[in-house]
Amino acid sequence: MDRKELLKNEIGSLDAPWQSGAARLEGKGMDLRERERLTQRLDYFLLHKYLGPPIMVACFALLFWGSFALGKPVSGYLGTWFEELSMWFEQSVSGYLPPVLMGLLSDGIIRGIGSALAFFPQMLLFFAFYTVITETGYASRIASLMHRPMARLKMEGKSFTPLILGYSCNVTAIISTRSIPKRIDRLIIMLISSFTPCSARLGVILYIAAAFFAPLTATLVMSGLIVLSWAVSALVSYLIKRKYIDSGDVGSPVELPPYHLPAAMTVLRATVFRTLDFLNRIKNVVIISSVLVWFLSTFPLGTTFEHSLAARIGQLLEPLGRSMGLNWQLIVALIFGFFAKETTLSTLGVLYHASQGLGNLGSIMSQSISPLAGLTFLVVYMFYTPCVATATAIYKESRSFLFSTLSIMVSLTVAFVLGILVFNLGSLFS
Repeated sequence: MDRKELLKNEIGSLDAPWQSGAARLEGKGMDLRERERLTQRLDYFLLHKYLGPPIMVACFALLFWGSFALGKPVSGYLGTWFEELSMWFEQSVSGYLPPVLMGLLSDGIIRGIGSALAFFPQMLLFFAFYTVITETGYASRIASLMHRPMARLKMEGKSFTPLILGYSCNVTAIISTRSIPKRIDRLIIMLISSFTPCSARLGVILYIAAAFFAPLTATLVMSGLIVLSWAVSALVSYLIKRKYIDSGDVGSPVELPPYHLPAAMTVLRATVFRTLDFLNRIKNVVIISSVLVWFLSTFPLGTTFEHSLAARIGQLLEPLGRSMGLNWQLIVALIFGFFAKETTLSTLGVLYHASQGLGNLGSIMSQSISPLAGLTFLVVYMFYTPCVATATAIYKESRSFLFSTLSIMVSLTVAFVLGILVFNLGSLFS
């Protein structure tokens, strides 16, 4: 059995259903009766009608904070190291390689790999926290809390957890759908996962909303976008589920295992294997997409970015963008956002000649674009196609190229329809 097969088997065993309570508790230093009493005391608060949901929100907030606050410094260090490596490579081979080949290796390959590995510490920490939540038995409590509200959408309570995890990263949301028993529910969650704004997308939305609107208005815009994403996700999932014969069967309430203190080695093994599995799934796509971005923004040689292939594609699609009030610069930003949502601001910075660090990007955009067009862009950006890593994860988990393509088309259609509605309704009142 090769290493890839061992990796799959290991991940599968870590994601397997809970064993019986007696087997999990045997020989753990606390008798069954004491553990049952402890479980009852904890469940009084964690499953409480009013206390349970806030505790759950706080738990996820801690998970996100730990993943990004603790992982960001390491990610920044890795990003800086790869940037320095790229610069050192350019200086070392300068004069020995043609400029085009040097740019491909430096910008397309080295920086592309660096962008993927810079995300490694955050994913590692995320999977560590997520493993703890799962292994302790609290993940089953979350599913139990959300069983009734999710049943109204004809979904199981376990479907809620991936939706919340999507605020961290849509890829983790896709991977966590493995815990959902029914394939139709897994596919629905994969489909609507791109409607949940990940941390990168939220960062871009926050920046642009602050550039176009006053603080109070920007807060209302952000809140409205989040609520709109919930509404669209609920509507799409309900419309799909109601078409199936078993749509009324949402399963029985989740069986709750006793709480369990996971061994450190179990958490470490699960974290490493899940993280390596994630990187293995996206490594080729990240490199290919980085090279493609470099190619579109570099050719034809000797021209500025405004005359590159990427800009020409944006100008070609500008008539479509006009129906939503979007110019070709915003369309190019959306296209590059498919490869990585973080590139949206840097792309806009180049197109609008903002200074390094995006210091004046907000003021330049607010002078060049109307607030209505800015709002429309935010709506489209919230819903349009997931990033290439998420699309790849959907394909790997669904094992269906047709479904992966369908998920992208649905996202584009929703974004396009909402963009037209927002811009044209706004034009009536402006």
